[in-house]
Amino acid sequence: MRTLATKQPHLASRPMHHTSARAAITSLLAGKGFGERGLALVMSAACGDANQQASALRKAALERADALPSNATVSYAGELLIAPIPTGESALCRQLCPVIIEQAKDVGLQLSCLASLVTLWPHVSTAERGVMRQRFLDGVINDSFPAEAQLSSAQLSAWQRELPTVISEPNASVSSLKCLLSETTAQGAYRVMADHLGMSANLPTLSWVLGALTVQVRQRFHDPKRYLLHVLLGTVACERLAAHAQPEHLATLLSQLGHQLWWCSYRADLVPVRTCIDPVTQDFAEAVASGNLTAAQRAARAVAKNPAAFWEQTWKMVEERIAANDPQWYAALELVLVVSWRTDTHVVSPDDAAAVGTVLADLSYREKNTPHLAMN
Repeated sequence: MRTLATKQPHLASRPMHHTSARAAITSLLAGKGFGERGLALVMSAACGDANQQASALRKAALERADALPSNATVSYAGELLIAPIPTGESALCRQLCPVIIEQAKDVGLQLSCLASLVTLWPHVSTAERGVMRQRFLDGVINDSFPAEAQLSSAQLSAWQRELPTVISEPNASVSSLKCLLSETTAQGAYRVMADHLGMSANLPTLSWVLGALTVQVRQRFHDPKRYLLHVLLGTVACERLAAHAQPEHLATLLSQLGHQLWWCSYRADLVPVRTCIDPVTQDFAEAVASGNLTAAQRAARAVAKNPAAFWEQTWKMVEERIAANDPQWYAALELVLVVSWRTDTHVVSPDDAAAVGTVLADLSYREKNTPHLAMN
């Protein structure tokens, strides 16, 4: 199992398959904005890079992603339109991380979009880069997100001034960061994050730990609007961006992600998952199809003891959603892909496996119990 002390480089850091990257770029240039559609395009293009079992899904997923509608109706008109075009990934992050921080709209989603753009950047021609940056900026300003879920840079600065002097900071772990979820105020939750963001903070490790905590929360709640999924996507994006983004930017974005996770737990009115008391462990696919989230979690944990079987069954279920007329297919793809990045093809943690079971079963649950919601 990959431990915090011996983490291996992410498979996501490998170069993207060029032909697939170009297909995603062409579709983005022809459309509007970035957002969910752009993320689905890049995730689809990355299928085979993350796991060879997923390479067979790439073409069909790209076609489905290309057909997704764009929600961009307003064009970005700020000063970055005339700023120099970044030639490298680090310069791109220096330009765009502050935009995400200032807008503070669904930071998890926007971080994942930025990580996707960074992955595409080496495949984007010099003549195309200005338009690709515009697509990302349009996606940021068109994003809609509840105001109370946003933590502005001004509020962060005000809270920062009130922080007491800290002599030592805890090593990042799920147990130490879990205190965030016991806080009853947003400022209290911020202080927990701030305690972990001192000068000696290992930001990639902290990102991974925040992701592990998000995985645990996801198992407790239904997530129809993908709020928790976006937090998890953001934590993985922070790990991937650590090689390019400035540490002070990444620290601020992690604070905003921590707030987003706290808000999901306390203010988003997410429906708790009802516990299944039946001790029988079903077949993984059958448990997912039943829509019983706790049964799917139990089955996923069981099959994860055989990683090869787990990934084979998981990618098969994702493939079925891509092939079917399922409007939520990309939620399944995104979750499974980021879990494969968080873990490894040869091992998967029980909690991450359970999160996969949760999301796949949650989609089945919504289809069975509230069919009209499956279209939202």
